[in-house]
Amino acid sequence: MKGSVSLTMVGLAGAVVLIGQIQARAWPGDRAVPEAMSLPAPAALYGAGTGPCGGTAPTAAGKDLVVCRIGGVTGTDFREYTTSGGISGYSIGTTSCNNGDSLLFWIDTGADADQHPVIAQNLFRLQSGRFEQIGMSWLKHGFCAADSSTCVSCIPDGSCDTLQIGCSDVYGSSINGNSGFLGPRSEVNASTGAFPFPFSLPAGINAGRIQVDINDLDPALNPGALYFGESQYITPDDAGTANANNNNSYRVANVGALSSGIYNLSFTGATIQQEPAINAWQAQDPAVTLVNADVASDGRLTLGYTASDNGDGTWHYEYALLNMNSHRSGQAFSVPVGGGVVVTNDGFHDIDHHSGDGVGGVNYDGTDWVFASGAGMAEWSTETFIQNANANALRWGTLYNFRFDANAPPVAVNATITLFRDGTPGEVNVATVGPAGGAPCPWDCGDGDGMVGINDFLALLGEWDSIGTPCDLGLGAVGVGIDEFLDLLAHWGPCP
Repeated sequence: MKGSVSLTMVGLAGAVVLIGQIQARAWPGDRAVPEAMSLPAPAALYGAGTGPCGGTAPTAAGKDLVVCRIGGVTGTDFREYTTSGGISGYSIGTTSCNNGDSLLFWIDTGADADQHPVIAQNLFRLQSGRFEQIGMSWLKHGFCAADSSTCVSCIPDGSCDTLQIGCSDVYGSSINGNSGFLGPRSEVNASTGAFPFPFSLPAGINAGRIQVDINDLDPALNPGALYFGESQYITPDDAGTANANNNNSYRVANVGALSSGIYNLSFTGATIQQEPAINAWQAQDPAVTLVNADVASDGRLTLGYTASDNGDGTWHYEYALLNMNSHRSGQAFSVPVGGGVVVTNDGFHDIDHHSGDGVGGVNYDGTDWVFASGAGMAEWSTETFIQNANANALRWGTLYNFRFDANAPPVAVNATITLFRDGTPGEVNVATVGPAGGAPCPWDCGDGDGMVGINDFLALLGEWDSIGTPCDLGLGAVGVGIDEFLDLLAHWGPCP
């Protein structure tokens, strides 16, 4: 339906004040949703070149929901519940803002009740060079956008079903930890924002809240550890758009005293907006590199990695793989290993799902990924989707860790992420480093994967006539030429 109506309110002196006009429009299911008729341009609302969250959040074209703040202004909005069986329950307060130039839908009733955001809460720890996820929640389902001016002064539209341009919506930790508002992550396709409604409810103590092993917070067991809380909003409005990858924000968390069997947690410093918590690893350690791997027609994974000299003839390789919003998920992770390399001290770390967050209302299988080394690869893997739909795949909003030592220094390689759910492509490659190999293999000049193959062939062609490049083997005429070409073909296959 179409039409307009004036919104008024009674002022303190009893005067009727016109606060704006709205226009109703048709939306899926013929649900009437108000839309502003004559709002100022976004730049006029909060300054040219900025957004409602400030200079770090420039206004985006189209639909764009961002996390403006985690925890309260003072950082105290971190709620503790109880500890049972060594597992502690928490929730955090979140403030989101409409950072786009159009309305965001927040519908939780009627035929279009699946047009609202869901809110994930996570906890991470950085210790001894390892960045690991140690806590995760179910998803708080959003309801009734408040159109508040928490971030900047904004113009409300008078409807619970929309978040107006520049407006913010605040959920306290008690609401985000209320199990009656929490649904499983397994029901949400983070790539599209689609989910069934009504949602399933969690079961058990601390049902659906952030659950953390109390030992992961014990200062005596984790000397020098840094902690980070993260929130991620998924909504059909901006999922799958150019604005889909800025829905995470994080903030430093402090571990306080143990009280009634649970550690008091609080936030400090500013919220780092529109960045996943894995970025904190690089912020704390400049030796860390972060690389995005986008799956076509799906979502984003981000690999963090670093390599360090152990000082005894071996090097340590550390990888953290985040699935930000890929519905396809991860089933295997493999790193090329050069010929003659000996791999030792392999390790793996994941995060436990809980409260029945899996297919059929049971927990996903928490079995560690199996490690194998050989044939030029170091690989970790879990069961395939066909083998077990509840396998321990790297699902959206989670981060898994992979590590090993090797008796060879790092070189540039391409790691492979094999995807869990069917589709095209079946895998994606991501640039990283791996052990070079104990024996020289100069023909492996394109990707350092321990094999002489098509990537090396293409690299050689790209360097033709070049001098001093990786594929310049110093044969025949100066620079890369026919002699290098023939020599590479003669060594096609695994490095010796």
